[in-house]
Formats: sequence, structure tokens, C-alpha cells
Amino acid sequence: MIPLASQSLADLAQKARSRLAADLALLGGGSAPEIKVLGDPATMVSALSSAEEAAPGALCFATSPAYLEKAKSGGAAVVIVAPPLEAALGDQAGLLTPEPRLVFAVILGLAQESFRPPLPAGEPFFLDRASGQFGQDVVFGPQSYIGARVRLGDRVVVGPGVFLEDDVTVGADTILHPKVILRWGVTIGQRCQIHAGTVIGDDGFGYTQVPSPQTGRLIHYKNPHLGSVEIGDDVEIGALTAIDRGLVANTVIKRGTKLDNLVQIGHNCQLGQDVIVVSQVGCAGHSQVGDRVFLLGQCGLTHGAVVGADAIVTGQTGVTGQIPPGRLPWSGTPHRPHAEDLKLQAMTKRDLPRWREFWRAFRQSLSFEALKEALAEKKKPPQTTDQTTNGQN
Repeated sequence: MIPLASQSLADLAQKARSRLAADLALLGGGSAPEIKVLGDPATMVSALSSAEEAAPGALCFATSPAYLEKAKSGGAAVVIVAPPLEAALGDQAGLLTPEPRLVFAVILGLAQESFRPPLPAGEPFFLDRASGQFGQDVVFGPQSYIGARVRLGDRVVVGPGVFLEDDVTVGADTILHPKVILRWGVTIGQRCQIHAGTVIGDDGFGYTQVPSPQTGRLIHYKNPHLGSVEIGDDVEIGALTAIDRGLVANTVIKRGTKLDNLVQIGHNCQLGQDVIVVSQVGCAGHSQVGDRVFLLGQCGLTHGAVVGADAIVTGQTGVTGQIPPGRLPWSGTPHRPHAEDLKLQAMTKRDLPRWREFWRAFRQSLSFEALKEALAEKKKPPQTTDQTTNGQN
């Protein structure tokens, strides 16, 4: 349960409409779904919860009849539902919308403004404050480090222990959570969120191999990376993610892209707009990812791999070359269309045992007739022995 300032359903619905319209305008458009009040508009809401934890005074959402029943049995004050569940809602107060999950997310955002604790007291360290440019209402957390010529837009939040090296630029309304590290020259857009422990702009992993016959060694000669990293507007980057700087050109992540925790983006990668990158994905250097691509958990892109716009790369897929544009799922290593990969998996499970038995019989047979007899013997059903007893019924 998340506490919410007590307010009527009508007021909350109006705030949600206004916030959603404003957010979508900032994010580049899109029509806001209708939000209609059902039941008593004076119903008071004082908390947010899941359908399973619904309690009196709480608002939750339901996407199936089962979840709606859980919400109602728990005594939820308000349930957000889509039109197919309107009749099942009955006399229960609710919000009707084609996108219940989206509307619930908007209301969670309204609650977040009062729920997030303030930064603890403490002083940042400025290497050369006079050389910096800081907008209005910038917040500095304790033990943060601000290098020379750093530029921060209005309302930027620099969390505790954040490290901003020289010549870093951060756009307005961006939040840098605790222990974020932005190395020299990195650029972050507006309205971004960089979560705790993420490192952006450290060296790329690049070496030139130099054989040394005299010593028997293979020397890995380091390639210094002097490019930078550019992060566009409205990007969110999860905790403990690493994004390497480019060799000469920049590593680029474009507007609206979202990265989960524990993601690795190598040097000179190019990620398009509105990409989703799920946890433990690794993109090797010079990978290119088109707009609106989904990279699901633990998939990997080899050096120079290209993923076309709108593609869906499923979990643990290995992309070794190029995926064409189009809203199709891809699976396997090396990557192949998902439907083809499922057929291959099914064939492998079904046919490999048969082939194993065939080759075992083939190696042991001295003639074709002997091979046929061996295979025929394996096809015979197991014999059963009828047992009779003289016991009493």
C-alpha cells in the first residue's frame, strides 16, 4: 500500500487527465486515453495498492475478472478498469479507460511527488564553481563532486555521491540518483533519469593485438577512447549500467530510450529512439539499434551488429549480423526468426534421440540387413508377462 493525500475520485481523475496530457505533450505527442468516472465521484481515495492487497480507501487497477474480484473482495474504494469489465464493476466506484495500467502509472506519478524523501543534508564539492553554469532550482546532494565547466539545466537533481567530471552537460529536469558517475565531456538530455551506480563515459574496451615471438606473449595494446557519450531527452537508465565512450566518434542513445539495470553498451554504439533494453543485455562496440526496437533479457549483439527498426530480439538471443526492419520477433544463436527457432527446437528434441540410436546401430552393424534388424528390434514394443495368482478374490 502506498499512502496518497486523501482526495475525492473526481479530483483525482481530473489531476490524472491533466498530468497525462502534459506528460504526453512533453514526450512528443500522442492522444491521451479517455478517463471516465464511474459511481460516486465523491468517493475518497487515500492509498494506492495492487488488486491483491486492496483495502478500504485504496485505488487499484484490474485487467481481468479475477483481479477485479480480488479488488472488490478486499474492499477497494476505486478500481480502474477497461470497457470489457465495466458491467462486472457493478456499483463499485471506478475509473473507466482503455488503458488502466497507464492511468494507474499516472496516479503513481502524482503520489511520487510527496512520497520521495528529501535529499539528506550535506555539502557538495566544487572543483571550480565559477566556471560552471547552473540553472534555477538545482539541487546538490551531500558528497557530490562537481568538476570544472559543468553545465546543469533548471531543476536538475544531483544525488548524494554523484561524480560529474569536467565539461559534463545535464539538461533540465534530469535526476541523477546516488553514486552516478558521468565522466568528462558526457552530455545528458532533458527529463532523464540515471539510476544509482551507473557509469557513463568510461573507456571503451578496445585493444590492438601485437604478437611478441621473442617472449611468446600476445600484447594487448590499449586503444585510448577520446570520443564521448550523448544521451538524448527523456531517456531512463537503470542501476549499475555501463555506457562506454567512443573511440573518436561518440556513443549515442537517442530520445525516449529506456535501459534496465545491469546493461552494457559498448563504445560507438548507436541506439535509436524509443528503444527498450531489458536487464543484462550486452551491446558490443559499433552495434547499431534502430528506433522502437525491443532487446529482451540477456540477449547479446556482437561487434558491429545491426538491428533494424521495430524488431523484437527475444531473451538470450545472439545477434551476429543484421536483422532487417519490421515488427517481428527473433530468437536463437545465431539469430533467426522466432517461429523458425521454435521449429528447430522442437525438431531437436524430437529427432536427435532417433538419430543417436540410428548411428549407434549403424556403427555396430556389419551389413544393411543387420542394420534393418537392429532398428526393427528397437521399434518393438516392450514385452509384458501375464502373471496369474491363485489367491482369493
